[in-house]
Amino acid sequence: MTSNKSPDWASKYRPLKFEEVILPKHLEDSLRAVSSKGGGMSLLFYGSPGCGKTTVAKLINPDNTYYINCTLNRSIDLIRDLERVCSTVNVYGERRLILFDEADFLSKDAQAGLRGFVEQFDASNDFIMTANYPDRLMGAIKSRFLPVNFDLINSEQTRARVMKRLKNISSLEGYSAVPEPQLRAIVGDCFPDIRQMLKRLQFELQSKGSNND
Repeated sequence: MTSNKSPDWASKYRPLKFEEVILPKHLEDSLRAVSSKGGGMSLLFYGSPGCGKTTVAKLINPDNTYYINCTLNRSIDLIRDLERVCSTVNVYGERRLILFDEADFLSKDAQAGLRGFVEQFDASNDFIMTANYPDRLMGAIKSRFLPVNFDLINSEQTRARVMKRLKNISSLEGYSAVPEPQLRAIVGDCFPDIRQMLKRLQFELQSKGSNND
């Protein structure tokens, strides 16, 4: 489950496999199918922060993904630089995934430039956008990406899955007796932001000063 040595649990336990991401079963199956077939379509992952949009996007084609942080690279210059990347072909003929993370920060000029760009280079590239606020994206852009809603359904079943994950992470960190009411409170207050749940869990447990058995 551990992805890196970061002291931040939300980063340290970022899922490395689809089965570690808390998603509705039908959505997990559909995304697995896209991944197993090597992509082939442009997708827009949207929903509340901390629901796993970026994590899942990176799992679609983990060995050949070009990542763009659109909060830092948001102007039309991004499109000009990207043309060089997308025009090169992998030596094995494999498809490349271009990930526009936080695409709702892209400028209007950049969005306009992407309209024809996506269709021009889709022969060997797939495109995924993530967005917390998809309404900021132009209609002409959204029509070229299949929207996929990542908002979790606030059901007892979903909350139980989240609590189980929090318990597992707590145990891995040496906190094996976390009271269930504490976990329920964290999930209830932070839902659906799983990243925020992990940060609060870490803060509350570490503030005790020592692990418990």
